[in-house]
Amino acid sequence: MIEFSSYHVTPLAGAGKTYIASRVIDYFLSNPTPEKLAYFYCNRAEENRRNPGSILNTLIQQLAKTESEELLEPAVDIYQNREKEGQKSSRLSLADSQELLVQLTDIYPRTTICIDALDEVEHQTRILLLKSLRHVIERSKNLVKIFATTRMDPDILLQFEKFPKIELQPDDNVGDINHFVRKKVRSVIDDGQLLYGNVPDDLKVKICDTLCKRSKGM
Repeated sequence: MIEFSSYHVTPLAGAGKTYIASRVIDYFLSNPTPEKLAYFYCNRAEENRRNPGSILNTLIQQLAKTESEELLEPAVDIYQNREKEGQKSSRLSLADSQELLVQLTDIYPRTTICIDALDEVEHQTRILLLKSLRHVIERSKNLVKIFATTRMDPDILLQFEKFPKIELQPDDNVGDINHFVRKKVRSVIDDGQLLYGNVPDDLKVKICDTLCKRSKGM
C-alpha cells in the first residue's frame, strides 16, 4: 500500500466507481492487517446516505468497535460524559464527531476511510463533510488515508489539494478494457451470436477498434 494521505478515483458516470470502491473494501475486509478500515456508500436518493452527520457517525461506529465488539475508550468516555449531562439520546455535533474520529484514528497505526460517490452528498452541505475529513487527516497523530470515488467537482478537489494524492482516470485502465472487448468479441463470434459467426478478420478488427475507442474506460 502506498503511503499517501488521500487519493481518489474520478471516472465518468457509469465507469464503475462503486465497483472499484467495493473491491477496495472487500480486499481490506478479507485481508486482516493492523490498518483499520471505515467505509460509507453515499447515495443522493437517500437522506441518511447523503447527510454529513450520518456519514461521520457511521465511520465512528466502525472505528469505535474492536474485533470482539467492545467499544474503545474514546467512544465510552464521550457516551458516559453525555449521559452525565443528560444528552445520551441526542446526536453528536459535527465538531464532536470529528474530534472523536481523531481520537479513534490515533489508536490505530494506520486508518483508511473509503467513501464511495462523495459527489452525491448534497452540494450545500458536503463542505462540512470535506472539512471534517480534512480536520481528521491534519490532526491525527497517525497516518489517515482517504479513498474516495467521485466526479471532479472543484469544491471536492480544493479541500484536498495540498495533500499528496493519486488520481485514477478512465484512461488508466484502457489496457484492461481493450483486452476485455477483444476477448468478448472473439467469444460472441465463436458462439455464432454475431453475424452467425461469419465475421471477416478486417470487420472483426474494425468492431474491436470502434468499441475500444468509444468505451472511455467503461
